Amino acid sequence: MKKYGSERSMQFFLIIILSTCGHLLASSSSSVETFVTGPTRNIWSSVDSYHKCNKMIDVPDIPARIFQTNSKRIRMVIGSTNYHHMSGKSLFEMERECAISWNMTGNPDPSMFCGNEFLDSTVAFPNGTVVSLIHTEYPGNRYDNCPSNPASSLGYPTCWTVTIGLAISYDWGSTWQHIRKPPHHLVFAVPYPYESQNLAYGWGDPSNMILSPRDGYYYVAMWNRNTIGEQKSGICIARTRHLLDPTSWRGWDGSNFTSILHNSPYHRNNKYLTNYICEPIKNFSSECTIFGIVWSVYIEQFVATIGCGTPDKSKSFYISTSNDFIEWTDMQAVYGRDDMDEDVKKKVTSFNYPSLWDPRSPTLYHDRNYNTIGQKAYLLWTSLGHSVSSDGRNLWATPLQFEKRNNTVTKVATRVK
Repeated sequence: MKKYGSERSMQFFLIIILSTCGHLLASSSSSVETFVTGPTRNIWSSVDSYHKCNKMIDVPDIPARIFQTNSKRIRMVIGSTNYHHMSGKSLFEMERECAISWNMTGNPDPSMFCGNEFLDSTVAFPNGTVVSLIHTEYPGNRYDNCPSNPASSLGYPTCWTVTIGLAISYDWGSTWQHIRKPPHHLVFAVPYPYESQNLAYGWGDPSNMILSPRDGYYYVAMWNRNTIGEQKSGICIARTRHLLDPTSWRGWDGSNFTSILHNSPYHRNNKYLTNYICEPIKNFSSECTIFGIVWSVYIEQFVATIGCGTPDKSKSFYISTSNDFIEWTDMQAVYGRDDMDEDVKKKVTSFNYPSLWDPRSPTLYHDRNYNTIGQKAYLLWTSLGHSVSSDGRNLWATPLQFEKRNNTVTKVATRVK
């Protein structure tokens, strides 16, 4: 990766390229390289909300999910268990409201799948309907459901599981509700109930839901942190043609998309357990997560952004390419701490949640959900600072450019304005 024409080493997260038809073989290395083409810009600082909204703690704790309304207003879903509506004329002119438009249910019963809920992974339709996956954590220690022995009384990484549900809005994301009454809003769960002694497990941290231009399916990636029973840790790929039906998704079983992942582990006979297991994709460490997926018209493949939790890989974002969501090229670093401008770096203690965004997506590619990019795109990412009242968490946008030439990397980098 090049920055302003100079060589820099890369650290922390990953960007990957995916595709959605057939099981094709991919080469082991990518023919695309990325270049930072300008300074990183701040989109939203949680400190602004802290001071504006009477010291309210409101932080970006999911990847940025963006869509455009019929009036060409941009709306962004990003926050935590309390979501505040955010909109503007452009990504760099956003206003965030103090009023809460989504609040977690906080149900202490893990079989209802509506504990600590995070709106995530939106898809907007022309009539103003928006659907969103819900990353739903169940921290047993917060719900008085964690043994008091020394090994687990502190909660995470024990006394913790996660599932994914589905929410819907009928007013462009201003208000939200479960698409079905819990627990029937459930979309993804591992086939094992909550057990406080196990290490953190379950399907969570979904990517955005992306419509494939190749086969008409919506695809999503999700992550299981640790092996639980027969379900391995790692990244699962699932797909559906029916976003409004939480039971319609099917996960990868190792040869096809047949795994049923919506059935409750509290209300099911496990006689046919193998039907509920997703086979993780092979080319990534179990500590790595796909946070975003876009279609690149420039390289005619999908691009996914990934973050990793291991010390050797937790200092950068990366890229990789694929033609089928299953076979992947080697990960390739694109942006990290060494690439940050000094005024940005001084506010960053750690960083996460990478995704790609092209402001031209609705105009050039007729994609109101910004799941399509050209040769240029912004890398959106979140940083953790030093204090909630000084630098807090920030959402940043770093401009990137992709380069390739007949499977060889183009080495010329120019600053793009």
